[in-house]
Amino acid sequence: MKKLTLLSLSLVGATALLAIGLNSSSLANNQGFPLVDERPEQAEQQPARYFVKYHEGKESEVRSLLSQHNIEVVDALVKQHVLIVVGELAEIEKLADLYVVEYTEQEPTRQLLSQ
Repeated sequence: MKKLTLLSLSLVGATALLAIGLNSSSLANNQGFPLVDERPEQAEQQPARYFVKYHEGKESEVRSLLSQHNIEVVDALVKQHVLIVVGELAEIEKLADLYVVEYTEQEPTRQLLSQ
């Protein structure tokens, strides 16, 4: 009886190790992540993005000013009163002088710490 139990436990263990080994080898060749990282080149091709920090309660005024200056809003950080925009640098710098805008700055380039 003990030999049968030991034999069945060893078969279960071997099957589990085989399944883990097959699973990990398929994860190593995951096609969802390319072997050559092309993201830095793609990031360089994207237009520069800028933060436009506005005073509380002035979002609608800032949005209308942005549309007048042909500046596109791509994202918003509502709690921080910041719009993330894409447009000409000269036009964005003009916004910094307006009373509804606190400041403008280019969005920082982020990289992984391992690079």
